Amino acid sequence: MDVQRYISSGIIESYVVGLVSEREAKEVENAIAEFPEVRAAVEACRQDMELYVELSAVKPPKAIRTRILDAIENESLPEGEELLPEELREPDTTGEGEKAFKMPALKISAAQTWLFIAIAVFLLLIVSVGFNFYYADQYKTYLQQTTELTASQENLVQQTKIYQARQQELEKELNILKDPALKWTRLSGNNKHTGQLATIGWNTESKEVYLLTLSLPAPGPDQQYQLWAVMYGKPTDAGVFDVGQQPILQKMKEIAAAQAFIITLEKKGGSTTPTLTQLCLQGRITNN
Repeated sequence: MDVQRYISSGIIESYVVGLVSEREAKEVENAIAEFPEVRAAVEACRQDMELYVELSAVKPPKAIRTRILDAIENESLPEGEELLPEELREPDTTGEGEKAFKMPALKISAAQTWLFIAIAVFLLLIVSVGFNFYYADQYKTYLQQTTELTASQENLVQQTKIYQARQQELEKELNILKDPALKWTRLSGNNKHTGQLATIGWNTESKEVYLLTLSLPAPGPDQQYQLWAVMYGKPTDAGVFDVGQQPILQKMKEIAAAQAFIITLEKKGGSTTPTLTQLCLQGRITNN
């Protein structure tokens, strides 16, 4: 078996993400048991996938749970009648109050009648003024609560839209990772860049190139990473890219032919030729 050609065929990536048949899975497992290189390639691919999933995780804001609970709680109160002020409750229609406080018939003169009317009007005026102040204050409170609840609901809607959009992006990236037409090349660093990793997915038919940055540090404010495809020692610009931003899987410029890929640190906006003294990562395409 040509081990390197077998590793570069894409069967390793398909096996890790579970896209192979039972026969192909058995074949890969036999190769793992027989060839240490295949076992190392499978483990490296699993680590890349796990790191990608970890980097792609989206943690919701800490206050989102409290906002959702507040919105639900204030939208519909189960014991609304009991929570209303005494003055706003339904009147007693049972007639018991009338029976309990039945007044005896009294003989009242005309002067006394007008006096009682005047007192009643005065008391009603005082009560009316008191109610006006009370309900005005209550109205302001309810209006403020309604405004806050509306703003909270609008914020929840916006947050939901953001999460839905990000979920769609992640599903799209996962479909790209599962594409068997992509040949993956791992780029690693040397010297001061030891431990830094990136992975290139290249479709030799459509010429599409995808970059998965795994552990590149953030560059300076006036610098930017640049990807190059190398063919017979001649580099071709494959585009500049950023790290630490979404999406993690970035589409680069199309490349027709390449024997290797390298990443250099250039001035912001990129360069026409690579600065080899700023070479960060490199990886050779083994199946060419």
